[in-house]
Amino acid sequence: MDTTTSKKMNQALVTDIGRNLFSKLGSGKGEILYTKAALYTQDLSGMTDEQIRALTSLAGEKMTTGIKVADISPVDKETKQVDIEFAFSNHDLNEDINFKSIGLYATIDGGKEEILVAIIPAIGTATLGAGSPDHTSTQLIKLGVAFKLGAAAKINISVKQIGVVYDEDLDAAILKLKAEYDPKIAEAGKVKGAKINDGAVVEPDKDGILDLIVDSDRIKDFPADLKDLNDLPSGTYRTSKSAASFANYPKMQDGTNIPIVWKCALIKVVKDANVGYQLIVSSQQKYAIRYFSNNHWGYWFQLPTLSNNDIIKLIDSKVDGLNIGNYATKTDLTSVSNSAVKKVNGLTPDGSGNVNVTSTVARGFDANANATTKMTEENLHGGNQILMDQNAGQDIVNWAKGQFNTLNGNINKLNAKTEIPGVANANDLVGDASSISTYKLSNSGNLNVPDFYPDKRGTLININYDGNAKTQIWIPVGNSGGDSIALRYWEGNNYPKWKKLATVQDTTNLQNQINDLKKSNADLIGTVNWLKDNAAIARRFPASQEAQAQQWENDHPNYFALIEKIDRKKVKAC
Repeated sequence: MDTTTSKKMNQALVTDIGRNLFSKLGSGKGEILYTKAALYTQDLSGMTDEQIRALTSLAGEKMTTGIKVADISPVDKETKQVDIEFAFSNHDLNEDINFKSIGLYATIDGGKEEILVAIIPAIGTATLGAGSPDHTSTQLIKLGVAFKLGAAAKINISVKQIGVVYDEDLDAAILKLKAEYDPKIAEAGKVKGAKINDGAVVEPDKDGILDLIVDSDRIKDFPADLKDLNDLPSGTYRTSKSAASFANYPKMQDGTNIPIVWKCALIKVVKDANVGYQLIVSSQQKYAIRYFSNNHWGYWFQLPTLSNNDIIKLIDSKVDGLNIGNYATKTDLTSVSNSAVKKVNGLTPDGSGNVNVTSTVARGFDANANATTKMTEENLHGGNQILMDQNAGQDIVNWAKGQFNTLNGNINKLNAKTEIPGVANANDLVGDASSISTYKLSNSGNLNVPDFYPDKRGTLININYDGNAKTQIWIPVGNSGGDSIALRYWEGNNYPKWKKLATVQDTTNLQNQINDLKKSNADLIGTVNWLKDNAAIARRFPASQEAQAQQWENDHPNYFALIEKIDRKKVKAC
């Protein structure tokens, strides 16, 4: 058996049970897994090699470590060498470990039982020294073992000491590394400068302190090259120039100037790539705001100061003109109610709006009826009643037949749908003057049909009164529109938007919403009052009034004082 020993280790011996394991492996049966190496206090110096090989365990275990297979290489046709490595470290070791033997363990075929396959006796007593409390000094014993596996009778093992590192060696190495890298680490950790937003770079003082001022909170003049308020960066600015000097100054959507004392005002800008706003606060407590979204600045809006009466009027106006989508409003419902029948000859309609008039109509004919109208008006039952002559009944029947024939013709026209399978434009399907036309639009890409239904297919009914006044009725396909239909009326070529006709359930829901809104009126006023008492108010003060500004802010918890401080340059007074 070839052996190589270190200065402190004897030759490694394969145990009998380990030899049996390797023999099984050498015959092509089984799979071995090296699991651990362990330090023991058991003294083997008085034992023969045969006695040591017969051991199946060692006594006095002090430390264990994992085993790494470093290499597997062929030696000859029948033999291969397996190199394994393991190391014992004194990291977190508080006391020295004295040991006299090392055991190597393995399992076969994935079993859980660890088998003592080899033993390395120490020469005398070997020591693994304890580490220092700060872990800056480390000792490491690293060993390698080579197994030569061939036929059952050719199992050789050798041990070599890969490395033993002692405290003094590590200390010297660590000091060398510290001398090289400590200055680099210190330099890498220094802040060389900093800036906020687009402000100037500020360098630290000798103590490493950065004197930073949030640039957006510093009141400053407009950039000298500013031409358009759309290009104003985030920050707080004094309006030192005329509003007309800039494009997009405060004008409302209709072009009306917003009455702000521009020369004595502040403008706050907060903006990133997606959203933002510009807020103007003038010395006359006038406010204006606009918002940035979708890569576009919106119109300016004036922000009013609201009193209790303003709030009450606002609520009342919203209740009276409440508009839910394209449904009828309260005003629409009131108009319908006012135009409804109240009484007929003193009789009030029932719950369905019907009036029983059988008791108020005189039955019979008048032989003296007007020859032209065939009617006579007489005062019967306290009101005017109409009596007809004996031939009027047939005239009425004939007239009714004519009306029914006309109605039937119109119904036939409604039923005579013209199907348009391709994309149709409702604006082009108005029909001829004085006729009714019906179209079946079966394409989901139809144009200028109601867009509040999920499906753009449906039936289009056109009523062209005289070539100028036109009405269109839209019946959505299937159940896509629920129970509702849509309608629009116009004159000339001014095509209006479609309106959805409210159903009974829609009006019921709307009335419930109105009732709920009225009930919450008092709560809303209370909320507004709370906002008036608790809302934050900002006020600008010159630098000379800093004490007054502080007192004003202290007297009102929700007030914020903006103190204008001169930043190393003269500013022209407002």
